[in-house]
Amino acid sequence: MPYAKYDGTDIIYNDKEELLKKTGINITDPILPPKNLIKLTGTLSEFKGIFCNAPLFDGAYMSKEERKKQKAKVRSGAALATLSGNSTAGLAALGHGDSIHRSNYFQAQYITAKLNNDVILKGWLGFYKFNDGDHVEVIAEKHADHYEVYAMLKPSEQIISIIPPCYAGRKHALKRYHIPLLLTYILFTMGLVYFFGDFTLDNLISAYFGVGVLYLPAILILYKNSINTHVKLAEQIFSTLNWQNIRNIDLISISKMQVKKLIDEDKYSLDCKDNTNLYIRPQKSGAGWYFFYYDPEMLCKKNNEDLLAKPDNITEIDTELGENLDDKRKE
Repeated sequence: MPYAKYDGTDIIYNDKEELLKKTGINITDPILPPKNLIKLTGTLSEFKGIFCNAPLFDGAYMSKEERKKQKAKVRSGAALATLSGNSTAGLAALGHGDSIHRSNYFQAQYITAKLNNDVILKGWLGFYKFNDGDHVEVIAEKHADHYEVYAMLKPSEQIISIIPPCYAGRKHALKRYHIPLLLTYILFTMGLVYFFGDFTLDNLISAYFGVGVLYLPAILILYKNSINTHVKLAEQIFSTLNWQNIRNIDLISISKMQVKKLIDEDKYSLDCKDNTNLYIRPQKSGAGWYFFYYDPEMLCKKNNEDLLAKPDNITEIDTELGENLDDKRKE
């Protein structure tokens, strides 16, 4: 069976086409962006996961028309780069079409499950292994035949598995994304001059200008796209959970702090006897396969001025009450 065994030997399929060809299982791409997230709670059953690359980054949120407009901007940057002498970078920029580029693919887990034995769940999450019988909270959007899942939480262990690459609000996500890009630009350009030319101040300035004509606008475009796509989705998920100060949330840092706390309490073993640990608990570093520890006491405190109000269209549903889902949404 192609379903994940969580033993370190599972295949990560390149895309849904390869999965269909090799296993006969047909899965859907992520539905991005969601329009109306809601919170469900209940008991999990029939949980299955498959590891697969999926279009999840900025370009996956754009329509074909929006990708064409972005391509036009890249072409303009490529032309400027070519005029400034950076023909290699200019030609490279012209290679992107208006379809979703492979750089927008992330490794994720496609899951199917039921909530309270009747609510059908599908979606893309981190590699965390949920078990039948787990009491969970689910952030999802209703569709005709299922709920599309964007995050699933196991409150008993304070673990959240979330759609990649979401993990932080804008103040922390952009630091982690774009500071390394700027450092790469600085060091890469310096290396080019050092190894392939005379390492003089004039050559260094010219190189920074030549590479920067294309590279820096690309960083600005990525910055804007990130804010409007996966960072916005992360903040919507946090807001639907009624967490506070969502722009400042960084699940990597929070998870790392929680692991340290568990180690101090002798509740987190540093021994890794087999590969199953990779899928049943967050890593000591805080980073990993997009599932994290969270601290509800810290995240639910209303003690910061920089809070975002919970959108009016967000509804909370408790399926354990046994009432009709649609009726409760109207309420």
